[in-house]
Amino acid sequence: MALRKPFDERAATHRVITRQPYGVADDDETGWITVENRVVDAVTSLGTAVHLRLEDGAASRLDPDGRLERVRGPDRVLTGSGPEYRATLPDDAGVVRSVLAVDPDDTDVWVDRVFSLEEFVVRTDATWYYRSVPHHAHIRELHADGCDALLQAVTDALESIPRSTVVPVDGLVTWRSNGDRYELSWDVLRRRERDADRDRWSAFELDRLRRVRPVPNREELVLRWAPSAADTWPRRILRYLLDPESVAPPTRIAFPDRDTMRAATDALGKLRERLEYSYVIADSESEQG
Repeated sequence: MALRKPFDERAATHRVITRQPYGVADDDETGWITVENRVVDAVTSLGTAVHLRLEDGAASRLDPDGRLERVRGPDRVLTGSGPEYRATLPDDAGVVRSVLAVDPDDTDVWVDRVFSLEEFVVRTDATWYYRSVPHHAHIRELHADGCDALLQAVTDALESIPRSTVVPVDGLVTWRSNGDRYELSWDVLRRRERDADRDRWSAFELDRLRRVRPVPNREELVLRWAPSAADTWPRRILRYLLDPESVAPPTRIAFPDRDTMRAATDALGKLRERLEYSYVIADSESEQG
């Protein structure tokens, strides 16, 4: 599941995230299919074509009027063995909307949208803008390098949708502390521990984070976490005996400077606002120490 040359030379820069809560249908207003369709509407206004790779035999269901153009050989953009089709923009934008639409009362249409539509990409003549693998909801990627209008269009499309946003692929903030490397992503805080005996990554889910307190005079964050739902007491005791340092996420994280600490705090604040995490960020000026 990739792009052919020359499009494969352009790596994804951003990812569309939908933190969909339990019980929300994919086609609801905040469901991932509806969110993606809004993103595609925004991106197609800037692209010149959409290429779609379909499961064999799916074209008659997804495009019953035969408005999509079959492409072969050097005209293909997507890798894979399935048949590939093209919709020219802006003339065929309505065709794309029709293919991506879902009828909540028709399960077969949902199956076609998620599985029979194997992959699609919005492109221009020189680059690609958006790529999706519908049955892998985490593969909703943007290539916005050199195109601020694209990033702005997607950001605007998601502005009114709770729990959806666009984030950099490489994470929001990275820094080093006491020899360890930290990376703040949209859903986890990662720590890479390096010493003479080990080189290990640990990941702590932001769903477990309950409180963040900046301490600017020490250039650190004080963190409070909830226990993992999967951590029963017997399992936590076993993990403590076998590997004590894997039991709990960090409760204090130092930063190389105040600017980096502020960047991490601001990023956590934006994630809390856009993705509706439940942690609280304390006022650093009123709560020192």
